[in-house]
Amino acid sequence: MSADTFTYSAEPVDVSKKITIVAAKWNGALVDLLVQSAQDHLSLIGYTKISIVYVPGSWELVHASQQALLDSDGVISFGVVIRGETSHYELITESVAQGLMQISIDAKKPVALGLIATEDFDQAQRRCDPKELNKGKEIAQSLAEMLR
Repeated sequence: MSADTFTYSAEPVDVSKKITIVAAKWNGALVDLLVQSAQDHLSLIGYTKISIVYVPGSWELVHASQQALLDSDGVISFGVVIRGETSHYELITESVAQGLMQISIDAKKPVALGLIATEDFDQAQRRCDPKELNKGKEIAQSLAEMLR
């Protein structure tokens, strides 16, 4: 979603729900911006049951999110993958997106896709920065709306 098309719903959300944020340590400075922005937004709208689980990289988001869904009402999976010189980028982004979708379907619980996949560092920085596109807040709001 681009900055000019996403709208935040004014409808009330169920803040009694438990949310787990699963965050990759790879590209950690960028992921930390997403996590902090999401956590700040969720707290601001009233959520108090928020936990954070860190995993080595984006590949591990699927397994950790699946485990988190065992005792959470919803999960946000944050990772940042920047295209390199090999096809590894496609392998990771497509597999993780498919895996997260499948565990959401299987668990019948929402998993917000916070996988930022960009061509270069500047694009990633812009999406993660709370003063720019602020995807952390946007993705947190998406999960909150799914948890109604």
